[in-house]
Amino acid sequence: MVQNAIIVPTYNRPEQLAQCLKSLIVQENDDFEIIVVDDGSPEPVSDTCARFGDRVRCIRQENSGPAIARNTGANCTEARFLAFTDDDCQPRPDWLSRLVTAHAGCDDRMVGGLVVNGLTDDRYACASQAICDYLYSYYGASDGRMPFFTSNNIALSRSGFMRLGGFDPSFVRAAAEDRDFGLRWRETGGELVYAEDAIIDHFHGMSFAAFWRQHTNYGAGAVNLHNMMRQRGIMRKEFEPASFYLGLVSWPLRKYGPRRLDLSILIALSQIAMVNGYFLKARQNERHSIAA
Repeated sequence: MVQNAIIVPTYNRPEQLAQCLKSLIVQENDDFEIIVVDDGSPEPVSDTCARFGDRVRCIRQENSGPAIARNTGANCTEARFLAFTDDDCQPRPDWLSRLVTAHAGCDDRMVGGLVVNGLTDDRYACASQAICDYLYSYYGASDGRMPFFTSNNIALSRSGFMRLGGFDPSFVRAAAEDRDFGLRWRETGGELVYAEDAIIDHFHGMSFAAFWRQHTNYGAGAVNLHNMMRQRGIMRKEFEPASFYLGLVSWPLRKYGPRRLDLSILIALSQIAMVNGYFLKARQNERHSIAA
């Protein structure tokens, strides 16, 4: 039995998946299997997976979203250690080894690695990465205060994953399911450790429409997250203080200088999209509640 399983949810991105698998198959730690969960792609990705040999298993499910796809992958392995990434990511050769080292066999420890934008000429990808970098800095990832890690670069024991119940299947889009997972992990006494040397390169190209849609979805996901937290008796402010948003918008200027004013503008627009998505979802939930 292999000790480590790398789980990759995918939907309709065979070229990105091929590049992801190409980076995974050469991991320095060679005690692993790769489980690709095809989340109902119009064209099955089994042929793409078959190009990389027996170490890659492909499991197909009806389109249900990345949260359920990750759970499916975890349920289909006996490995003791689970590492998660996405089909548009390319982990570096020592990625799995670094995660295993940082985890150190602690069942109550979740490890998150560093995400690096691989599309430096794509301003939308750069803006999204700048938001992620700011969150990791603001919440103190290096100091152990981070409440969650992005789900494209996390690892933990399978027993810990199962004890938590995996990702919440009610998150049908890639929006806040990683925040919910991290918060539940910490609520149950788990530790979150940042392994900055466990690096993946993220190749998520976007148009403005895709950028706006992504952050609108994040806003809608935040509504679901806050509702779930209230159901668990956790009262948390729905929005951060004004200083958080000022720091977020100014982050590219402080990090790169005035030449990245474009990123600050895009980040400001991303927050408008999030607020828009938040209130649209909240209004939709209110209408459904009244109708019921």
